[in-house]
Amino acid sequence: MEFNYKAKDLQGNDHVGSVQAPDIHSAAATIHKKGLIVVSLSPKNAPANQLLDRFFNRVSFTELVIVTRQLATMVSSGLVLSEAIDILEEQQTNKTLKKALVEISQNIKGGLTLAQALSKYPHIFPHLYINLVKSGEASGKLDSVLLQMADGLEKDREFQARIKGAMIYPVVVLSMMVVVVIIMMVFVVPKLMNLYTQSTMTLPLPTRILIGTSNLFVNFWWVGVIILIGGFIGINRWKKTPKGNLFFGRLILKTPIVGKIVTSVTLTNFNRTFGLLTSAGIPLLESIGIVSDLTENPVFKNALRDAYKGVEKGLPFSSLLAGAVFPKIVSQMIKVGEETGKVDEIFFKLAEYFESESDHMVKNLTVAIEPIVLIILGIGVAFLVISIILPIYQLTTSF
Repeated sequence: MEFNYKAKDLQGNDHVGSVQAPDIHSAAATIHKKGLIVVSLSPKNAPANQLLDRFFNRVSFTELVIVTRQLATMVSSGLVLSEAIDILEEQQTNKTLKKALVEISQNIKGGLTLAQALSKYPHIFPHLYINLVKSGEASGKLDSVLLQMADGLEKDREFQARIKGAMIYPVVVLSMMVVVVIIMMVFVVPKLMNLYTQSTMTLPLPTRILIGTSNLFVNFWWVGVIILIGGFIGINRWKKTPKGNLFFGRLILKTPIVGKIVTSVTLTNFNRTFGLLTSAGIPLLESIGIVSDLTENPVFKNALRDAYKGVEKGLPFSSLLAGAVFPKIVSQMIKVGEETGKVDEIFFKLAEYFESESDHMVKNLTVAIEPIVLIILGIGVAFLVISIILPIYQLTTSF
């Protein structure tokens, strides 16, 4: 059986290919032997029912957090690892997670470590998760690492929920504005303008602009649809190229308000992840490689890859971040952590700081967007009223 895979090496480079194996576990083992970390692994020409099952029964981030917390509690209470996973499996309603836990328990009973068993399910357990478990097992502190990881995952979940919740209002308002404009241009304005187009009088410029815009919406809507679809496909393809991805990464960071929010969110995740890794005893160089893989924005990703090369040569991590895209407070605080030997504590403090900043920025965005929306609506309504009333005024003054 042939499997398609996407993987990364320790330097963060992407690898794509296929491998022959009797099952998905053997395929994952073959890829690991090549020194690669599996990102995704799926059978070639997978049946439609398998794809649908994977889609409808995918493991959510919330489910992963709950399982981690429960496993951490049971392991810290002295329960045998395989028995703890059996108990978790019995409680699961998600078919994908339930099946994975059954096989993980069997693998552990067969002599594999928990990290090795988890690594066979990269679509459920992220690279960071597996590395933290591996470190906990190596240090003999699996229970404390699991508890700390559960706390970190829960904080991350709460943080993401706050950001998404705060962004609902602006998205809903902007969406409603677009819908109202389309309804006005397609259904309302044409009926109002029929009276003016039948007259011989020269219409004022605002009225002609309104009629022209309405005609575009009614008669050439398909052109707009083609442009939107073509633009979306073109931009999406360009974004997948290194240059395009870097361009959009820089563009987002330079966008007013949004750029600062994205930066704060990225730095929150960056510092929290580093805190988890360093507190679990994972070496700095390996931690940088893991965090750079998990960082989505290419600007920060490139800066971390440059830092990886510098640390590899023996340079201090803090000095390498000083001239990069990271704020000065990050490099200065990490320098203090390097000097005092409390780098993990510094990372967690920085995560709290940037999380607080992100919350304030998002709240300010929702407050600031209200007057902006009112101004845009006011201008739109004023333009509409002027466009409709001016011809009536001309008609009345001509008599």
